[in-house]
Amino acid sequence: MNLKVYQQLTQISEETLTETSLKDWLTQHAITENYQLPYLLAHAEDGIIWGRFDVENLALETSDRAFPECQFSCLRLSTLQQCRIFGEAGEVLLWSDNGVWRSRLILHSKVSDLIAQNHIGLIPESQILWGTQGKTNGNFTLLSDGSQGLKHAVPISVDQTYFSKDRNELYRPVRLEVNHYFCYDSDGVAKICLSRLVSLKKESR
Repeated sequence: MNLKVYQQLTQISEETLTETSLKDWLTQHAITENYQLPYLLAHAEDGIIWGRFDVENLALETSDRAFPECQFSCLRLSTLQQCRIFGEAGEVLLWSDNGVWRSRLILHSKVSDLIAQNHIGLIPESQILWGTQGKTNGNFTLLSDGSQGLKHAVPISVDQTYFSKDRNELYRPVRLEVNHYFCYDSDGVAKICLSRLVSLKKESR
């Protein structure tokens, strides 16, 4: 990708974080005057953490609090590898680079301008998440998979009508929407240059 285009698309900064400031930092970057990013997906050494931001109370809800009986991983700086805050308006990516924390912001408004100018192209992808059964608690749904026994708690409410009771026709209704952006190199070959998470959705059969 052309460096100038990349700089237009992303804003990268270096962050100073501590164990006590992590959740405040995430909330401040998820809820701003210009955009609101409702979802969080973090990868840690001991598992994944889903989260949802409460806009009214400026607070972060996480999957381990929604379903404590499942003993999901907790959001801790000491075990965190990377974290994505995302929504229709954009994505903030936080990651560790040899012990230094860095963050990147991609805004939908800037992406749209570059697509309109034919500097980049868009490939949307809808990824099917594990979960043939679900149990809801507030803004979270505990998904378990009938064939694998895997469990995770996604930050959306999915009622029982989305799941199949027929063991021979199991259905996974939750989707993770991802946008891939492509550009052309000097030889005219197209390649994916950047990807971001967009939203979580539920889809009926």
